[in-house]
Amino acid sequence: MAQLPAKGIDISEFNGDVDLEALKGQVDFVIIRCGYGSDIDSQDDVQFANNVRKCEAAGIPWGTYLYSYAQNTDMARSEAAHTLRLLQGRRPAYGVWYDVEDSSLPAGEALVDNVVAYCQAVEQAGLYVGVYSFLYWMQTRLNSPRLDPYDKWVAQWSSALDYTKPVGMWQYTNQLVLNGRKWDGDLAYKEYPALTQGEEEEDMTQEEVVRLARAEAQKVFAENQDKYKTLDSVPAWAREAVEQVYQELGLQGTGGAGQELQIDAGDLYVRVLTVIAKVLDKLDGEEA
Repeated sequence: MAQLPAKGIDISEFNGDVDLEALKGQVDFVIIRCGYGSDIDSQDDVQFANNVRKCEAAGIPWGTYLYSYAQNTDMARSEAAHTLRLLQGRRPAYGVWYDVEDSSLPAGEALVDNVVAYCQAVEQAGLYVGVYSFLYWMQTRLNSPRLDPYDKWVAQWSSALDYTKPVGMWQYTNQLVLNGRKWDGDLAYKEYPALTQGEEEEDMTQEEVVRLARAEAQKVFAENQDKYKTLDSVPAWAREAVEQVYQELGLQGTGGAGQELQIDAGDLYVRVLTVIAKVLDKLDGEEA
């Protein structure tokens, strides 16, 4: 069993043909999109079967999610049928997740009715089901006690999770770098492979979630804060601006004078320098 929090990514056809074998040992699980909307073949995720096959070949546990466009409970049940058709009797170790975030979705109790209809249909098929959305919707539109029985997978790209109800998974970043590519990074706070087999597990306390989340977020920050060692390693779109700021403001790199300009910078620092360069350009123009 993976040590909690288990570390994973979520993928869809937008990630292209993913080399999941190369990610073995770097992730504990993968959540794979199966499709979107009602049970229509053209709305299947074209990489779903391929991604499932490659996860199973690599021995990586997986779960699945479906992106919702349901306007009523009939459409929500069709989305459940869509999910079950694509699963073909499989029982994903990391469960089934209903992705509820589209701006076209109904408001109020109608949205809650849809989520309940989908989750009940999936549960009736014997599968473990939860709900995915971003923090604001979880705190507002999806805050109904009717949804308390279902695990929550909360998206908040931040160093800390602000959701105060019990949480199953946290999508904490869209900038997780593995094998030179960026992914959505996820943390699971439950032993889902055990739960999907019908075993009972106690929920983690909010304090435990916060402690583990903070430690993981700090680790990611530390790994990325000195991503660009030298000026030459800065992305081409920002390199000229970074060099301009260092020259005009007389900044010294961490490598010292006479050496290749070494900056040990992260993405945020580089972006700040590009803004400063624009300010300097504006000031130079006003003086002229």
